[in-house]
Parts: sequence; C-alpha cells; structure tokens
Amino acid sequence: MPSSPQINLNQREYSSPSKTSKFRRALSRLAWLPLVPAMLFGSASSQAQTVTADFAYRSGSTPAIPSGLLGVGGSGNWFSQPAAVNTITSAGLSETRFWILLQQVYATPTPDFGVLDAQLKSISAEGLHPIGVIMNTPPSLGSNACSAPSDVTKWGQMTAAVVAHINQNFPGVVQDYEIWNEPELATSLCVSDPTARLNTYVSMFASAASAMHAQAQADGQTIHTGGPVISQMSQASTWLPALLNNPSTAPYVDFVSFHLYLTGQTDINNGMTWPGLYADTQSSTQGLIHFYKVIEPLVRAGKQPNAASTPIYLSEYNSNWAFAVDHLRNDPTYGPLWNSLAITDFLNVVYNGATAVPSRLVYFNAIGNYFCLLGQWDADMDCNTSRTDPYPQLYAFQLFASPNYLNLQAGGHMAASVTPASTTSGLSATAFYNDAADNVVIINPTSTSYNAVAVTLANPGLTSVTGTSYLLNSDNSQISTESAVLTPVSGGYSATVAVPAYSTVAVSMTGSPAPAPAPAPAPSPAPAPTPAATTAVLNVTPTSGTAPLVVSIDSSASQGNIVGRTINFGDGTWVNMTPTTGHTYRTPGTYTVQLTVKDQSGKIMTANSVVTVTAAPAPAPAPAPAPAPAPSPVAPTAVLNVTPKSGTHPLVVSIDASASQNGGSPITGETISFGDGTWVNMTPTTTHTYTKAGTYTIQLTLKNQAGLSATASNVVTVN
Repeated sequence: MPSSPQINLNQREYSSPSKTSKFRRALSRLAWLPLVPAMLFGSASSQAQTVTADFAYRSGSTPAIPSGLLGVGGSGNWFSQPAAVNTITSAGLSETRFWILLQQVYATPTPDFGVLDAQLKSISAEGLHPIGVIMNTPPSLGSNACSAPSDVTKWGQMTAAVVAHINQNFPGVVQDYEIWNEPELATSLCVSDPTARLNTYVSMFASAASAMHAQAQADGQTIHTGGPVISQMSQASTWLPALLNNPSTAPYVDFVSFHLYLTGQTDINNGMTWPGLYADTQSSTQGLIHFYKVIEPLVRAGKQPNAASTPIYLSEYNSNWAFAVDHLRNDPTYGPLWNSLAITDFLNVVYNGATAVPSRLVYFNAIGNYFCLLGQWDADMDCNTSRTDPYPQLYAFQLFASPNYLNLQAGGHMAASVTPASTTSGLSATAFYNDAADNVVIINPTSTSYNAVAVTLANPGLTSVTGTSYLLNSDNSQISTESAVLTPVSGGYSATVAVPAYSTVAVSMTGSPAPAPAPAPAPSPAPAPTPAATTAVLNVTPTSGTAPLVVSIDSSASQGNIVGRTINFGDGTWVNMTPTTGHTYRTPGTYTVQLTVKDQSGKIMTANSVVTVTAAPAPAPAPAPAPAPAPSPVAPTAVLNVTPKSGTHPLVVSIDASASQNGGSPITGETISFGDGTWVNMTPTTTHTYTKAGTYTIQLTLKNQAGLSATASNVVTVN
C-alpha cells in the first residue's frame, strides 16, 4: 500500500476472476454479438418508442426508496480538501465510507485517535453521513494488519473503545459500522484455510458487534453493525448464512453489506469495449440485477432481527475492479452512461422479484488513482490527484441525487410499474416519485438516436403540472435542462422527448397533490343494514379468587365496525385485536381489566371490570404421616456435545451440556473446562476459540444437591 495515509485508507485488494468465470463471460459476450451491429452502427430512428410509468396516484404503497441512497467512498478521508468535498456534496452525495484502522489507533498500548479525529472533524463539518469500516489487527494482537487477532475478545473490546471515543467526541456522526473489509479474501483476512477464515470472521464479528452495541447503549447512542462485506459473489451462499444464522452474530446484524465489480484486469487486457461492458451489466447470469437477487433471498432467510426488512448496503461498486485505465470507467460518453444504467438497474430490482431496493449504493471512489469522481481531466482520464476537476460520471449522480434535479437522495417510492424497465437491448427506464415530483429516467445505451419517444406518466396524483426534461451525454456533460410539454391523456399526461444515442434523459413532473379519483360507481346495491352502534362489552369470569387466579375474558359481544381493540389486564400487560383471551394473575391485588374498541369513524368506547386477587391462606398443618423411606440419592448424568472436534486454528467450537440430567436433585455445580487452562461455571451452552494448535480435552463436571457428581469429556484436535 502507498505510504500516504489518505491513499492508504482507500486501497483495496482483489483476487483475479476464476478461469471459469472468464469462460462464462466470453460465452455471454458471444451471445450478444447479434446485437452489436444495432448498437454500434445505428444513427437515427423514427421508429415509435414508448415509455410508460404508472405512479399509482402516489399512494405510498409501492416499494420505498430510503433517503441517502447514493454515496461515494473516501469523501471524508480528503479532509485537507474541503472544496473538493463540497463539490461532491453539492451534487447531492452526502453518504460516504471511511476506514477506522485499529493498527493505527492501537499502534502502542496507549490508543492514539489523532488521525481518526481529524477525519471525523472533516466529516462532521461537511455534513457527511459515513459508514465506518472497522479494520486491521493491532501489533499487540497480530504480526501484521491482516492477521487474525490472537485474542478475539480483546479485539472486540478495542472496537468498543473506538465507539466510546466517537460517541463522546462526535456524538451521532458515525452510526453505521462495517466489521472488516472483504474478509473472504486471504489477502484481507490472512487465514489460509477458507473454512477457518470464515470461522475466524464469525468469531470476530460476534465479539466486536456485541461489545460495540453494549457500549453504544451505555452511551445513549444508536449504532448499526453490519457485514460480511464480501466481494466474491461465489462465496455469498456460504458467508451470509454463516453470519445471519449464528446465534452469536445474528442479533447484531443490523444491515448486510457486500461489494460488486463486474469486470477486471483480464477484460481490460482483452480490449473491453462498451458492448461487452453493457452485456455484462445487463446479463441475467452475471449482471447487476442478477447479483442483487443472489444476495437478497439469503438476507430475507436469515435469523437476524427484522430479516424481512434488513437493509442491504452495496458499500462498494464500480464497473471494473482493476487499478488501471480501462477507457470506459471515466470516459465522457460511457462513464455517465454506465452509472445512470447501474442506478436504474438497482432501482428496478423490485420489478424483477426483489422485495426492496438497496438501502445504500456507494460508488468507489471519490478521489484516488484510476477510481474517482474528481481528478485531473486530461487525455489519460486516470484520476490524477493533482487536480480535482469534476469527472464525467459525477454528473450522473448529480442528475439522480441533487435537489436541483431528481432529488432521489431525499428518498421516495418506486412507481407501481414502468415499461420498459431494465432491458438487454434498446432503451431501459425507471420511474419513482418523491415529495417534489414524479420522475421517469430513460437510458439509451445504443448508438441509435430516437427523435420522438412518447413518455406517459399514468395515474400521477398531481394536478396543475409542469414538466421539465434533463439530458446528460458527452455533448451535454453538465446536464442540460429545458421545459417539457405535458399533454393531458386518459389517466395522466404524456410528453414527447428526443433520446440521443448514449444518453440519459429524464422527465420530471411537478404539481399540486391531487386526490385519487373515486372508483366508478357500482350498480346500486340493496340498501345496507344500518350498522349497529359501537358498544364495548366485556365479560370477565371469575372476578375474584386466590392467586394464582386464571380468568377468562370475552369481548366478542361488542358491536360496530370495529377496527381497533385492546384488552388491558391492569398489570402492565395487554393484547390487541383479540376478542377472547385468558390471563393469569399471580400476585394478590386489585386489577382493572379495560376493553377499548375503536370503530371506522374513530369513535372510541371502553368497558371495565375489576378483578380482586387474594393470597391463598396457609393450610393448617396436619399431622404428617410417617415419611416413606427416602430414596437413595442418584448421581447426575453428564452429557457433553462438542462441534466441531477438529479444525485449523483459530478454531471456534460450540459446547452444549444442556442435555445433562440432575439425578432428581438440583445441580449445584457445573464446570466446563476447555483444556487450555480456562473454564466456565454454570453455563450449559457456550463457545470457545482455540488459537493454538494442539489436542485439548474438554471436560464437563456436574454436582447435584445430593453431593453426587458426574463427568463427561470430548477431545478437540486443533491443527
């Protein structure tokens, strides 16, 4: 890595694509060859082209677009160039990603937060919202920065100390934390065996995320932790379930993040052209939508809290991972075009079977050799850092994100449908709405210019409308703006726009909110019976008795068009929308059971019933019969399950003694000795990490109240 700390914080390493993936990519491109002539040699077309978007009257029921969707990595690292950061934030990109290097903070036993504080001062001053990447192993825990920590618990404590420092000195500035970066790569997390590497990462995540959350809670701050931050999509089916289904990590997965780069150095060496990159991008087997659809089902199937809505962060992406000039990434024609297409595809995942759009799309990178939004504009277009000129692709983000244009960064909702959406040839389109406007974006990835594309904005939910069109291409590199004539049509409005070759065109319609039209009147039905007046009826039996008292509660006789129902038991607990139920009062006292019902008009009615619970009188002692001879004491039964029993260090094993039996007498002592000089007491299930090779005997020792004991053991071999 370069010695400059600014560049160092943005460096990444990648493994080369496998031979198999290269072969598949070659076959994919061959399949596209019949399309290439149309893409390369068309000029202008009068063929009718139409784009239709249904905004469903802006009902709010379509998939949501989170605010702060778009970001760019590394913005906050360049704190010495506030003017450059301002150029990026002025384009609407307020989200960023930066590195928190434990090797740097804990270079000595006394933590040094100087570099981190300088970054955070800039991030805070510029109003950026960062993802902080917890990275590196300090010298005290490993021989180099990528080593697995020799003491995972201590490493987790260090991450919590970083959170404490940030919360105290920059409260609220960093809320999202990724744990490590691309840990599936042996060059990133330096554990040679892939299985051991995965186990190591899981143990690191468990230690760090739990400690970081505990620290944030103590500080009164909210944070989110996420991972596994992988870049190799072939590893997704292994790494995501390992993180999301493990009881030591799943509770702390607040978001899932991954990286995506479609092409690499081999493609550059083979003379990659726009048709090839376009084919890869839209491919049904290796394109952007395809890979997102690989990730999302794994996330939704996880055991983390709120799996159905867990945010998915694409915390790094670009068209190519290689640190080299590829003649497309920063090209004035293809740079903006690919990025507009990529954003369109990621939004359109909801039209291709996904349940939600990504929650974060972070472009790699703000400033740095070969990857940038700002750099010296010259013949090489290699992101030379001697200047910070806006690069062509910056304007694609500005078109989507800026409040001066489509304002996607404020969030909104997808249109109910758009036709065409993401295609494999010809025009692609997406559509969304926010508080400001209904928006349709059209991407023309071909060399054919379409002079009159009919754009229909159906069911817009706006009245007194005004139209604006935007054009971004190499001839209009800083986005041209002009009025768009909107013609009322049945169910909405229509506009006709020119869509030149290799261009992005957007149509934005603003206006005043209009109510959705009333549905057409149905045939006159028979007069509906007058609804019964809303009443709350509550029957509780019994209403008195000794603790524990079980009562039956019935509110089913209540009348009216009830849309809300709560039964409050008077002891701090309640149920909703449950007409009949039961409840047990275990403590003597007087309790008021209250039923509250609400009808469609908003009318609220209540009914109460008082339950009196008394303590059961102590029975008079009766002469006890002569006791039967006490049974002979029975020893407990020790049952010990250990998995796995062998593997490469560091090896995380799960230990379960919960199936042990007490012999009819309570267990008074339980010890699990790990065989390496450490142990735990009274913990039936636990995990343990062996960091050194060797043979270890795990022994369970039980003792019950009768004074009898039992043991069980398992041998673990660590290579």
